[in-house]
Amino acid sequence: MMRRMIILLLLLGSSPASAQWLGTVSIESGYDDNMFHNYNAAAAASTDFTLMYGFFPEEGNWALNYSGVLTTFSQYAERMYSTHTLGTSWTHQYGENDVNNVTILGVGSMRFDREDYTLYDYTQMVGSVSLRQQVMGDLPVLASYRARYRSYPNFGELSYLEHFASIGTMLFFESRTSVRLQADLGFKNYISSVTVVDPTSSGFTSPQTGLTVDGGGNGGGGNGNAGGGNGGSGSSGGGNSGIGNGAGNGSGRMAVGGPGGGMESSVEYLVFEEPSTSQLSTWINIGQGLTDGTGLSLRYLQRWNLTDRGRAFIGGAVDFIGEEELFDDPYSYESKEFTLTLTQVLPWTMKLRAGGYYLYKTYGYPSTLDYSDPSVPSRNDDRMGGWLTVSKAIGGNWLLFSGLDISLGYVYLRNQSNTSYYDYSSNSVTLGISTDF
Repeated sequence: MMRRMIILLLLLGSSPASAQWLGTVSIESGYDDNMFHNYNAAAAASTDFTLMYGFFPEEGNWALNYSGVLTTFSQYAERMYSTHTLGTSWTHQYGENDVNNVTILGVGSMRFDREDYTLYDYTQMVGSVSLRQQVMGDLPVLASYRARYRSYPNFGELSYLEHFASIGTMLFFESRTSVRLQADLGFKNYISSVTVVDPTSSGFTSPQTGLTVDGGGNGGGGNGNAGGGNGGSGSSGGGNSGIGNGAGNGSGRMAVGGPGGGMESSVEYLVFEEPSTSQLSTWINIGQGLTDGTGLSLRYLQRWNLTDRGRAFIGGAVDFIGEEELFDDPYSYESKEFTLTLTQVLPWTMKLRAGGYYLYKTYGYPSTLDYSDPSVPSRNDDRMGGWLTVSKAIGGNWLLFSGLDISLGYVYLRNQSNTSYYDYSSNSVTLGISTDF
């Protein structure tokens, strides 16, 4: 949602608007035969209610916008959550024909969940500055810097401050071909260190390196210390303490929070003593206009971990709904990613978009989630899929509303992994309707 918000601010904040107040309301409902994207394959339906409302001066170079989304699940009423975002932008154009510009953005957002899922709650502040500068003829330099602070009040170990810098360019050719190149460097500094309390010694704490944290449950809640010794094969531990019973070899695990934190019985995430991680990524996007109403684009992206220290859930986490950074943080893997997209303008103000993608991802932890066996290969995933969306714009005005957009979509996803929890497929269909006011 924040990405959608920033795009709207960039589009509307950098050009005069026909009215000072603009708004959009939309409803999108969908059904997924594997809503939470794991091997359990639980089918569910969900609905997003979205409101976007902003102030855009007719003769100004700034904008102010609010966006709110309420997400509900038909079979899981306790999973309902909302996100709220408030942002502002300012753009300054300069140079011959105003082809150069500087844009500054400030965005704040919050997420609220019901009692059993407050682990997802966060507050976030984002500030960014971007520059477009023509250097030779029509060749621009595109540069930006973004600082992002995100706080998880009920899971401080994953709170962070991120610095993200980008530089790139874009070329256009008479053959209706465009090429955009960009390199991104991200640095994520985690706010707090992770420690494990050894219940056998009064108040002793020790930072962890390359271990996991476990929410308890059958066979996972050992009395681990800093070195992973004196662990247990605990048969309980799903409560407030998350500490299992028994004796044996452990892995230095501890509870995430009480009672299970809204997670399944085995909830794990990577823990490293180092408080930061960094990643370099580069991508190229080639767009080709085939006819006046047909366009094709191909995108290739590659990520390299400069320091392999991403923190993310890696065990029996509930799902990927709404919080990629909790369950599949891009800093926790390296990847090669391909995306192909076709856009076709159809008669009767309709548009078709279709595409496919392939990702090969390698992670910095064992496929069995067990560090005790050095011969176990690292986790790797092959993800592929495709999508199809048909939309239609309907003109007209009624009451306070203007126009109507209706969309119908289908998405297929297949994730093949050598970690069984992440070996799954998914089929989903969505129907959406939106209008401006």
